[in-house]
Amino acid sequence: MTPAEIAALLSFAAAFDRRTLGEADVLAWHTVLGDVTFDAAKAAVTAHYAVETRWIMPADIRQHVLKTRADTAADIQGPGLPPEIPDADPDDVPAYLAAVREQRHRAADGLKPRPVKELLAGIGRQIPNQNPNEVAAVRRPGPLGITCPNCRAPIGRPCRTGSGRERAPHENRETAALQPRTEETA
Repeated sequence: MTPAEIAALLSFAAAFDRRTLGEADVLAWHTVLGDVTFDAAKAAVTAHYAVETRWIMPADIRQHVLKTRADTAADIQGPGLPPEIPDADPDDVPAYLAAVREQRHRAADGLKPRPVKELLAGIGRQIPNQNPNEVAAVRRPGPLGITCPNCRAPIGRPCRTGSGRERAPHENRETAALQPRTEETA
């Protein structure tokens, strides 16, 4: 909130409790509530005076806003509720996490999930061709980043004994994993 919005909020609260206002009040409240939206703070003042007779303080507003955001965000995914699937490729971890954060912020702000029409607009779009060199450059670190030369365990899978049991990586696999990778072996 801006200092002008804080002044308007304090004027709104004064209508309930007849407090006097000054510049120092506005500056002090702005220090605590500068990151809260005016509408959320006004709703907190209204909710407070609906059940309380004591004067409202900045901490009361902050607690009410945080509780409201938490309750609203719980509606998007919580115990017994189906999870919403973020609109991002789960293989692109940073983009997926950003989509999850955005989804939770939207839910906490009381915004609805994206409309189906907007989601369906991307159907049929051209998927860019993947560069095979980019795919080959992705490599898991350590021995599991290569195919085992002994038991032929694929990348990402543990080595196996002759009876099919999992075992520690073969020594040849560990040695091969330490070798620098060149384009022709990629």
